Amino acid sequence: MAKFCGNCGAQLDDDARVCGQCGTPIDESRGKVPGLKIVDPEKKKKLIKKMKMVIVLAVAIFIAVVGIRIARNFTGTNGVVRKAMAAYEKYDIDTIVSLSSDMYYYDDNENYVEEYFEYAVGRNIDNFESSVGHSYKMSYEVEEIYDLSQRKQDEMLKNIEYSYPDFDVDVINKIAVADVKITAKQGSKSVNKTVKITMSKEGKTWKLLYIE
Repeated sequence: MAKFCGNCGAQLDDDARVCGQCGTPIDESRGKVPGLKIVDPEKKKKLIKKMKMVIVLAVAIFIAVVGIRIARNFTGTNGVVRKAMAAYEKYDIDTIVSLSSDMYYYDDNENYVEEYFEYAVGRNIDNFESSVGHSYKMSYEVEEIYDLSQRKQDEMLKNIEYSYPDFDVDVINKIAVADVKITAKQGSKSVNKTVKITMSKEGKTWKLLYIE
């Protein structure tokens, strides 16, 4: 890259330390073609390396964020709602029961948990069929998932303790509710129903308490 003397404008040799024309010492920050820069190869390599590291870091962060979002859809309360609604649509009571709280194991009636969810899900399906017909398509939207207030949680725990005295309610450390809007549609007919899916965190696992 050509260099020029900042004093007299004479062209300089690449390794010149003084101007051969006027004897002016060469300032490395001057004497160059305006608008152009001589870049040190080592500095250029370091800059490229830094840029690559920044790009790799940005991609890693993006992948991590996407991974977390996907994981949230399949774990915790989101995971319970997702699995419960998939089973709900197919009237798969066995799967719904497998998601249910341990409290149901303490009921005197061994079939109570199946009977409860058969009724909870079946009554809505009957309503859909009577409203839009038997060949409807179902879709749903999670409107909100929220933790119960301490007051309401305490009330629910008292009711559980009363109904299932042998069940240790202390294993439940949090209760959450999902408001889910279900739409059944066939042709021009459609009907909506909002159901509440109540879940309990028992130890480290979220489980299904009620479908209302």
